[in-house]
Amino acid sequence: MQRPKYVALLFVVGAVLVGSALGYSADRLMVRDRLAPRWDQRAVRTQLHDDLGLSAAQRAAVDSILDARNARMATIIAPIKPQLDAVKDSARTAIRLRLDAGQQRKWDAILRELDASGKK
Repeated sequence: MQRPKYVALLFVVGAVLVGSALGYSADRLMVRDRLAPRWDQRAVRTQLHDDLGLSAAQRAAVDSILDARNARMATIIAPIKPQLDAVKDSARTAIRLRLDAGQQRKWDAILRELDASGKK
């Protein structure tokens, strides 16, 4: 009768250890992704140029097209940006209200890092 209990206990302990390891790994991956700097537009363009093997003239043309696209998108977003910012700020505040003091300090630090990386 003792052997099945022992095996069950070992199984539960093993499951907890594996679950903890997986949870920790997933958390580290999410934190790394969250804190990773936003895409460097210049690096992305250079990679695109290199991947496609573009000539200097093609590079200039592609860059002009992408710059025009970015300008048009900024123009479209500008009128609604305050609304988008309000939605973002509201969600951040709602999350903060559900945290204890220690978690709030961590949350505020995370937001500072996200805001700083967004300004680059």
